[in-house]
Amino acid sequence: MPLVLQSYDIAGLPPRAGVEFWHDIVCRSFVPLECKPEQAGFQGAVTRLALDNCSVSTVRSSAQSVSRTRRLISASEKTHYLLSLGVSGRGQVLQDGREAIVQPGTFALYHTNRPYTLRFDRDFEQIVFMLPTDALDERFGHAEYLTATLIDTSNPLADLTRHFLTGLMATTRTMPDMLVSRLTAQAAELVATMLIASGNRSGAPTSHRMAMGLQIRNAIEMRLRDPDLGRRTLAEQFRISTRHLDDLFADGGMGVAEYIMKRRLEWARDALSDPSRDRYQIGEIARMSGFVSQAHFSRVFSAAHGCAPRDYRNNRQDRRV
Repeated sequence: MPLVLQSYDIAGLPPRAGVEFWHDIVCRSFVPLECKPEQAGFQGAVTRLALDNCSVSTVRSSAQSVSRTRRLISASEKTHYLLSLGVSGRGQVLQDGREAIVQPGTFALYHTNRPYTLRFDRDFEQIVFMLPTDALDERFGHAEYLTATLIDTSNPLADLTRHFLTGLMATTRTMPDMLVSRLTAQAAELVATMLIASGNRSGAPTSHRMAMGLQIRNAIEMRLRDPDLGRRTLAEQFRISTRHLDDLFADGGMGVAEYIMKRRLEWARDALSDPSRDRYQIGEIARMSGFVSQAHFSRVFSAAHGCAPRDYRNNRQDRRV
């Protein structure tokens, strides 16, 4: 998927029109929400960068309250995690009976499939990283333990994550889609690693187990082109049984072979979407994705995307419209 940059600002609009437009901006950028300005002269702006199936947004606004209600949840098909990073001001996140106060340099996680409230009592700026539920669950199977839990600089990975997400907004706009896709995957991995470190202090299930699962997924990324990559070779690499390997992946709801195939198809899809890789034949893309047979690659790619790899590449311009 190509980069999509969107910028919205209600500056200059009449008060009522500005509030209505702000509600539309927030729902379009994230998920359907109820927004209530808390002061006269309300102002707000969002810059959103869509990155593959994730997004990173900068939100600047006056005081307001935002709610995700059960009614709105029931009308939504897809679910996401959102990770808010405080840049200025202060925000309150309430979900699952917990409360976190987000200030500059701190994070809070929340999930769109359960009610939550965000409250801001003053002007604020936040960076919000939004990713599909399965993108985090397959890396970190117990994130629900950490919703509305403050993640601050006592977490050694929080500062690294802060710099990475801030840099995404500044550096990815001029990058090829293929590189952006890889950075997006790395952002999800980094967020998962930060949450693992937080879970170690919060009482979430066994951080050692989660860390091992993350190491295995990183190994898969490094060996994705290897046609011999599979359950047996991974188990041998980490000196564990295939049963233990399967158990580590059970938290994410996806088997080892299924996960490897998913990542290979995603890599191939991104390569076919990247004009800089048009010099590679379909067979070369197949081998670079870890497939031994071009015919097998074409069959599984067609089943996943509804068209042959060559057609997917040729229709790239249509998908950008």
